Order: sequence, then structure tokens, then C-alpha cells
Amino acid sequence: MKHGLLPLITAPDGGALSLSVTLQEGEEIIEGSLTDAAGNVYPIEDGIPRLIGNSLLTAQRSEMQARDAQVKDYDAMAFLKGFGWVEIPLTMNALGPRPDDRLLEAGCGTGRMTKTLAASVRELVAIDFSFESLRVNRQKLIAAGVENVHLVQANLCTLPFPTAIFNRVVSCQVLEHVPDEASRRSAVSELARVARPQSTVVLSAYQHSLATRLFGQKQGEHDGGIPFFRFESKELKELLETSLQVKSMTGALVYLHLAKCVKA
Repeated sequence: MKHGLLPLITAPDGGALSLSVTLQEGEEIIEGSLTDAAGNVYPIEDGIPRLIGNSLLTAQRSEMQARDAQVKDYDAMAFLKGFGWVEIPLTMNALGPRPDDRLLEAGCGTGRMTKTLAASVRELVAIDFSFESLRVNRQKLIAAGVENVHLVQANLCTLPFPTAIFNRVVSCQVLEHVPDEASRRSAVSELARVARPQSTVVLSAYQHSLATRLFGQKQGEHDGGIPFFRFESKELKELLETSLQVKSMTGALVYLHLAKCVKA
């Protein structure tokens, strides 16, 4: 964590944070803590602030544990690597990042898109609630010499950021894992809250396609207790429009819907 991140973060409930540093290397805080006004302490470990509050649902805790346990398997998934050759360019085209943007990547995982996103903007804040995924992502960024990324452990439904702090927001293949409708609405509301007015918000989510109607499930759990929900186009559009203006949405990726939205 760099000192420059401090003005960009809040406690999960929105309050201010004070910083205590235990170990610093150059400009980066490796170990320390952040404390809110109520005395709640959030550790900084391996350079990553852990801003997870106490409001996680049981299904979210289950997913967090599964993601941590499966972090090596995730990077080895051939399908995601291959699919990325199509998904990432389409996502970047919808997002339209600019060199002076501050961008939020909500659900970065082990960094499937992080390095590409970072190369297109001035500053990137990348969050995930799997700490082990963030640690892997951090090592990849260090190895690649990427220095404009802040990694934060956070819950999509209670983002630890001030209102209207980001010029662009992107969240890919995350919304389908938020475990219930009320939480998905909270997640979309939070993504809209932290985006500046008229800024672009791009989201993708599982599509309930002909193939999944015939051979799969609309909702259920992946291995380890990772919940999923596949959206029909109308369902996703209605969800996004609770907080955002949907400018376009495509199902051309078949596996996913990709929606380009604007913060009103």
C-alpha cells in the first residue's frame, strides 16, 4: 500500500481511517493497520489493506474461503485464458479508458485483466475479497514492473471508497457470484455511488443462454461453495437500471452479457 491510497479509501461503513505503519519499504507500506473512528482495526498485510467489514453473508464467507483455497487452480483454467482473448478487448472497447483516469476494477482476482487495465490509465484501484488472489496479483504486478495499481481487499456490497471518486468502473464476471437479489442490488448501487457523474461503468455477468437452459442450471454453486446466478438479458438490465443508465448490452459473448452503463 502506498501513502497515496489513503485519501481514496474509507472504512467499510464510510468513516475516516487513521494509518499506523509497522514496516515500510521505499514508498510502500508492507505491514501496518488502519483504524476507524469506532476503533475497528483493519490490518495491512503484504502491502494490501484488508478493508472487509463484518457484514459478509454466510455465502460470501464460503466463497472467500473457496477462492483462497482454489487460487492456483484459477490461474490454470484454460477456458478463461482462451476466452480472455475475446472478452478483454471487448471490455476495453466498452470501457474507453483514458490516460488521466482513475479506474476501479471491482473483482480483480489474480489479475486476469489488471495489467491490461493499468496500462491504459493513470491510476487503478483493484479490489477483491479473496486475499490469496490479491497476493498472487501483487506478485504478478511486481514482476511486470507495474507501479500504478493499488490492491485492496474489499466487499463489493460495501465499498470502502468515498462517493464519486472514480472516472471509470469495471467489474467482470463478479455480479453473478453475489449470493442474493438484495445483495446484487447493493453491489450495483455501490458501483454507481463511487463513480463520478456521467462516467462509464462496464459490467459483465453470466448469461442464461440456450446452452445453460438445456444443459446447465440458472443458479447453484460451483465447487467449494461459490454461488452463481445466470442472468437473462431482461433481468440484468432491470438490475443495472436500479442505479445506472444502460447504454448498451450485448450477449454476443454467449457465456456472458457485457453491459456499458453511465452514472447519471
